[in-house]
Amino acid sequence: MRGLDAYERALWNWVNVYNLDAFLQETYYYYEGKGIYSIALSRGLNLLTVGFVIGFSTFLLGCVDYSRIRHDQATRLSDVVVSRCVSRFSGFTLLLFMLFVAFFLWQFLAYVMSVIRLMDMYSFYTYLLRIPDADIQTISWPEVVRRIGAIREENPLTAISSAGTASVTAKLDAHDIANRIMRQENYLIALFNKELLDLRIPLPPLLRRWVGEEEGKGRMLTRVLEWNLRFCLMEFLFNRSGKVRRIFLNSRNRPQLIEGLKRRFIFMGILNAIFAPLIVLYLLMYSFFRYFEEYHNNPSNMSGRRYTPFAQWKFREFNELPHNFARRLNESSPTASLYIGQFPNEKVTIIVRFVAFIAGSFAAVLLLASVLDPDMIVHFEITPHRTVLFYLTLFGSILAVARGMIPEENRVFDPEMLMTDVIQYTHYMPDEWKDQLHSKKVHQEFGELFQMKIVIYTQELLSVLLTPFVLWYSLPNCAPAIIDFFREFSVHVDGLGYVCSFAVFDFQRHGNVKVGCFS
Repeated sequence: MRGLDAYERALWNWVNVYNLDAFLQETYYYYEGKGIYSIALSRGLNLLTVGFVIGFSTFLLGCVDYSRIRHDQATRLSDVVVSRCVSRFSGFTLLLFMLFVAFFLWQFLAYVMSVIRLMDMYSFYTYLLRIPDADIQTISWPEVVRRIGAIREENPLTAISSAGTASVTAKLDAHDIANRIMRQENYLIALFNKELLDLRIPLPPLLRRWVGEEEGKGRMLTRVLEWNLRFCLMEFLFNRSGKVRRIFLNSRNRPQLIEGLKRRFIFMGILNAIFAPLIVLYLLMYSFFRYFEEYHNNPSNMSGRRYTPFAQWKFREFNELPHNFARRLNESSPTASLYIGQFPNEKVTIIVRFVAFIAGSFAAVLLLASVLDPDMIVHFEITPHRTVLFYLTLFGSILAVARGMIPEENRVFDPEMLMTDVIQYTHYMPDEWKDQLHSKKVHQEFGELFQMKIVIYTQELLSVLLTPFVLWYSLPNCAPAIIDFFREFSVHVDGLGYVCSFAVFDFQRHGNVKVGCFS
């Protein structure tokens, strides 16, 4: 490529694209990330965050002698810091530390490689699409798609088209690009819509009777489990070129594929069980550093809500790009919060009002005392080693959380109207909800999809420990249905190759003119 200018190098990269799906996905994520500088900065700071969590956690857990602090033997940080602390680690602790360091180095190498790819994408946007980095934040995605289509028409011969594959044509329109970007996600959306994935946690019979059966096939989907599903299913269905493997299209291969998928689930279950302690430790330390300041300054955020990962897959539409989907959810969240507040638990409200009154009374007295005597706030101990400042912070936090749980007195009660507005955004309304939008049952079911943030966070932590059991016991039983689904709902489209049949909106094939629409 020596002697080529920037435009010619960008054109050479375009002509030599071998995996058009992956290239268009990188093109979209470059647009969604707002350009090379924003993406590189975001990923670089994420890398530094990982390094900081590992380094600071190691320092706090292994390099500080807390016994000296408790016995008032030290007045300076240097008095409690253990010199050469890493060399004093036990064998197991040193192994954990080395694994974390290896993970950080792997992340660093991945970051360097991603920056190289970003530079190629920067050239593609700047010199071929004529979109400078400063304009990416304001240009619309349809305009980017239009320019990609124009480039394809001007340069139809690429490494793919010249290879003689019948699945590629010169034309690239908005539908083709969306189908290529969302090819894998469309299969996952269909799997969740058809409820083929058993996400239930396997419990012993006695514990199951005490806890109760999960409704349907379970709704506890977390980011950890979602990543495992992507690896086990999508890496199995698609080859390195991003195309559906032909072996899935022949029913004679069904027994072999079922056993292969079961082995993948079980293998990932074992792998997750091995690394679960490391992941839990990292998540605990990261979450402490990440959320302590937020909840300390605004404790009422603990009662805030957002859509669960399971809800997001249920609400997602075929070929819907992430930025459009995120906009729908963001627009629905305020109304969804108002709807949830339409069904206050009167008994809980009465208790919370009492707690708020008690906490507010103590906080008011301590605050008044601090105003009258400012030295009291840090020197006067209410209990041993607990000053006025400690209890003022404690009661203030309790008061803020309690007030956040008390419904507004002037709130208008009309849950049916609010849920109707929410449905306009989520496009989700099961048949059993019809004529029942005012009911407590709908409120409870929607509340499971629009959960409190603290509940979602707790589920994410527990999922690290529970995911191995779901992968080992629950999901292997779904393998026959999943393999049949891949075979029966994969269709060939000229110019695209094999895609999920739901993504082409073939209403005659699926026998329902409402496929892809909410009812």
